[in-house]
Amino acid sequence: MHPLHPHDPPVVGPFRLVGRLGEDSCSRMYVASSEEHPSVALRIIKASHSANPAFRTVLGYRVENAQHVLSPYVAGLLDFDLERTTPWVATEYHQGIPLRSLVETHGPLPAEALRPLALALAQGLADLHAGHRTHAALSPDTILITRRGALLSDIGFEWAAAEIGPLSNQDFAAPEGRAAPAVDVYAWAAVLVWAVGGKSVAEGIDRLPLQLRGLAEACLREDPALRPTSGDLVRLLGGPATPDPWPSDLVGLLDRQAAQVTQALATASPRRNRGKGVLLASGSAGLALILVAAGVLLWPFSEEEPVSSEEDTTPALITDAGCLDDPGFPPPDKPIDDLDAEHLSFSPDGDLLAVSSYNHGLTLWDWRAGEEIARPLEEVSQGAFTFAPVGCQLVVATFDQFPQSDFRYTVATTVDIPSGEVRDYLGPQSERALNGLEEPRRVYSFDYSPSGERAIINLELGSSWGESLPRTGVIDLETGEMTNVWDPEELDDFIYARYLDEERLITIANRTLDVRATDTGQRQQTVRNLDSQMIALIKETEEIVYVSPDRVLRWDLENDSESGSFPVPDYADVEEHTDHAVSNLRVDTELGLLHFSYTIGPTPSGGGEPPPPGSDRRFPNRGHLWDLETGEEIGDEDITSRPMDFHPDGEAIASIGPEGDVRILDPETFEVIDTLS
Repeated sequence: MHPLHPHDPPVVGPFRLVGRLGEDSCSRMYVASSEEHPSVALRIIKASHSANPAFRTVLGYRVENAQHVLSPYVAGLLDFDLERTTPWVATEYHQGIPLRSLVETHGPLPAEALRPLALALAQGLADLHAGHRTHAALSPDTILITRRGALLSDIGFEWAAAEIGPLSNQDFAAPEGRAAPAVDVYAWAAVLVWAVGGKSVAEGIDRLPLQLRGLAEACLREDPALRPTSGDLVRLLGGPATPDPWPSDLVGLLDRQAAQVTQALATASPRRNRGKGVLLASGSAGLALILVAAGVLLWPFSEEEPVSSEEDTTPALITDAGCLDDPGFPPPDKPIDDLDAEHLSFSPDGDLLAVSSYNHGLTLWDWRAGEEIARPLEEVSQGAFTFAPVGCQLVVATFDQFPQSDFRYTVATTVDIPSGEVRDYLGPQSERALNGLEEPRRVYSFDYSPSGERAIINLELGSSWGESLPRTGVIDLETGEMTNVWDPEELDDFIYARYLDEERLITIANRTLDVRATDTGQRQQTVRNLDSQMIALIKETEEIVYVSPDRVLRWDLENDSESGSFPVPDYADVEEHTDHAVSNLRVDTELGLLHFSYTIGPTPSGGGEPPPPGSDRRFPNRGHLWDLETGEEIGDEDITSRPMDFHPDGEAIASIGPEGDVRILDPETFEVIDTLS
């Protein structure tokens, strides 16, 4: 079993994926777990095959036949769903090693292992043939070597792929190339020859022990009518009978592998009582672009009315629990000496304050007690993150080191605090990128719909080779699967995408904001003259807040007109060649406050190279806090120059100080109540 790839869905149907078993021409295989079935072998059909009607028809026929197979030498069918966009089939999971992996890793099988293998496979085929079924795709990939013996890992689901192309295991296929009992018998002999080190049937037959050589030669006859039946094989091998045990060295190898898998399954028990929410994450390289990306992340839909538990359609990827109930992360092992905070946000329940830090990554605080409770991530991409509106999960931009590149790429990482689960989302990367054959692309934005049922993820455009590749995909939050990928040739380019509501998206490219339909991505409305990718939504209205070159504007989308203006002459005076970026834009309608701040970075054109990425407290930070309705400016530079957030119930305001300390403010007087340092 291999670790899951970041692109693998965490959940499929009722099953939580644990690890990868491998893949064949039509599917990927995983170890998975559910409440009903602690361990299964889950086969997920590849997208290239699931859209083919002929393949689905043959697969359905195979699955129907598999429901009635009862054999100790064939993995039984447990569950399936062939109606969904991505079909899946779950069979019994037996801890073991595929025959191909065993031989390719440890060498040819010893002579004393061949007879138990031959008898077990013959009895499995005989059980299939007795029910008028065939395997038709027998190969070392479909044979599992377990502690108790050999068995067929399925009844030949890969044969369905023959409807749209040749099988991948032609070396074991009979000359007549069809599904028939005689074809299985031919493959039985070809597998035995391969298992003793024969690269081909012709050169390997002499490697077989004498007691098996004659039987194998009979099975490899060109005329299928002259081959013995599977029942003949069983009788000639002394069966029906329990095969002899494996040699001791093979038993030791299987026991070590089984212990590793048992430990992995024990840590993957399915969670109960999940909640739903809205998440965001983004990131990129370079100070200005990363801080701009942060702006897209910082406005949650946390002030919406909660959905009652009786009507909750909780997606599987968010735990339904409070932030301080029972955190799944251990407490920090040492105190913080210099917090150097970059961004911060209250949790939806108001009990926890998350703070991203250049020195310490992601830190979680019981802000009322002034105590740090956990540090889930040691490093984040310039600290941008936001919470889901219920439960206690957040999304942050982090780095992933792909094996084919020396450059670290940003990915969207979810952190579920009650369960302690951390997941990476890579978006619609190509298979070649995931397999290390070409450069991957950075995740630019990741936003969950207000209902918490789906999410949209957007990648960078990339170089010319990637211009035609999909950049935007929609994720089903119940399963983690990518259910829809937008064709870049049908849509204008945009950098960021987020939900306005269930039916509409906001996308941003350069200085233009577009409102688009969520199902097709088609443009419905355009707002121009933006100076930042950061926007804020005003709840229960059709209004948004965005930054223009010389002011912060409140815009009514319904009337397509300005509904408020907040001048920022100091921002307008920043020279164009200076690297400056918005670091915060937040609205709180309960307190009636609007906060805006920005960072002035080094001047690339001023001579020399800009400094490496690091804490933005090295650079000038400026900010403004306004009364949302009157436009009156409130507070002083000491509390407004860097990011701040408002408690969901108006209990407090959290503000980052000039030196990176976090201050808890009284929401009426703006006096400092406490300091997290």
